[in-house]
Amino acid sequence: MKFTIPTIILAASSAFAAPAEVKRSTQFQVTDFWAIASYPTSSASMHFVLTDPNYPDDTPTDCNLLWTYGNSPKQSARCNNGEYYIKFPQGAPDFNLFTLELERVNGTIAEDRQILLSSNANGGAPGTKWICKNDPSEDIRIRCDYDGTLEF
Repeated sequence: MKFTIPTIILAASSAFAAPAEVKRSTQFQVTDFWAIASYPTSSASMHFVLTDPNYPDDTPTDCNLLWTYGNSPKQSARCNNGEYYIKFPQGAPDFNLFTLELERVNGTIAEDRQILLSSNANGGAPGTKWICKNDPSEDIRIRCDYDGTLEF
């Protein structure tokens, strides 16, 4: 018995002394995702809620953009918590087909992810959940909504 108890205690203390491995999730989750371009001023707005499992204390956070449709939003655009850049690496977004990039500004886990969104206006994305409607009302040029949770 004398050898068993010290062996168990040594094994248990070794398990607790081992450094914790940083676990990294591979997916951002985006919900409540929509975009609108309006008449006559061509103002554009986009909204989504970002959840990052790697940073549960910072997210979920709202992400909101306002700009002139046909132009690029400010390069320094960030989500409301200030921790994520919102970028369009292919230039000014056409809501029917664009690439969205989210980049973590600070933190121990570097993150920079992109996703291509297509409304199937060009026929290249059948079954897409990014649904756009042209002229849904007299003051709205285009409105797009993502049906469900986008993970990338």
